Amino acid sequence: MPIANCFVKRKDIPETLLDTMVREWGMRIGVAEKDICLNLISGFVQAGRSYEVIVNLFLPNLWAEQDIRNIQQSLLDILSGSLHLKEEDIFIMTSVIAPGHVMENGQIITW
Repeated sequence: MPIANCFVKRKDIPETLLDTMVREWGMRIGVAEKDICLNLISGFVQAGRSYEVIVNLFLPNLWAEQDIRNIQQSLLDILSGSLHLKEEDIFIMTSVIAPGHVMENGQIITW
């Protein structure tokens, strides 16, 4: 399950846009919408180097390195297109998660 926590400077993002982004991202990476978690956190404060969007992307280690790059690029494309931003205004940092390092519904998840 890809999980993307996106810290977005803009505050006026409609929920319908978020749904559209999840649907498009799922189609591009071959993952069902129900297996994607896309969070937009708006109105945060930054100091130092500033970005319009900062993303913490969490992926299970099921994917090959090229697949991870494709997932990152597709998320970048969707965010820049949907939010009308330049790619250089978006920072994505990806963490690859090993089996057993996730809990869901009170259970340790392995794959």
